[in-house]
Amino acid sequence: MISFLFSVVACRSGNSVVVMSIFQFCKLLLFTGISLFVVSGCGVAMMSDEHLARKSKAQFTQMKKKDPVSPNANYQKMVKRIGKRITDVAKVDVPGTDWEFVVFEKSEPNAFAMPGGKVGVNAGLIELANEDEDEIAAVIGHEVAHVARRHSNKRVSQGVGVALGGIILDTAMSNKSSGDRALARGAYGVGATLGAVLPFSRSQEREADELGLIYTAKAGYDPRASIRFWRKMQSRSRRKMPQFLSTHPDSGNRIQFLQTKMPYAMTLYRNAKNTRG
Repeated sequence: MISFLFSVVACRSGNSVVVMSIFQFCKLLLFTGISLFVVSGCGVAMMSDEHLARKSKAQFTQMKKKDPVSPNANYQKMVKRIGKRITDVAKVDVPGTDWEFVVFEKSEPNAFAMPGGKVGVNAGLIELANEDEDEIAAVIGHEVAHVARRHSNKRVSQGVGVALGGIILDTAMSNKSSGDRALARGAYGVGATLGAVLPFSRSQEREADELGLIYTAKAGYDPRASIRFWRKMQSRSRRKMPQFLSTHPDSGNRIQFLQTKMPYAMTLYRNAKNTRG
């Protein structure tokens, strides 16, 4: 055990080999962990919402010019109708939001949301859902929840924090050799990704899953459709990536999580249906 503690860690940096004692390496890992904890934030949105909304509006306008918008009028009307019902429910959380829903002519079953209420849905997603409005509503509810919880703002803020952490690390190791600094940067980069960025993204996805389910149910769409849709996505996936390397929860885990929230969502759905008649 004693001899192990004084063994060495070797890595290659350019053409030289950097040798670092286990003790030094452990100190590096500890510093990296503390840096990540301090600068990556705990889900805090530090950026101006108004600024991000203006930038998103400009980017969305450019996107509509650059990327083909679906010529299918029924798709466009459907998504706008679903979006309107869900945002009517969500407006208590995001009052005054300038919502816009657009279907893009892309085959990939995907959707996205931008700060300020800009939401894009690919035609491929509508086709995968077989034009089932309840399934499409499950996805739109999820995207609206991202906006309501300011997830884009929090991700931008986290990115700034991670970059700041890299600067702090470089400054703290300014008196170290170039090899040690290279090793530190590598450890920090991997640690930031696996220890903060990816888990934070998955946490946001789960939060959007739960809130989106509530929005969908309150808007009068069957929340059970979310299970149907994610099963389709699960069967469509050709390659299973380990969850810790992904920004999104594993589809199977996602379905299990949604099932645990379903009894409450169904109560909301039945109440909404009774109210709507």
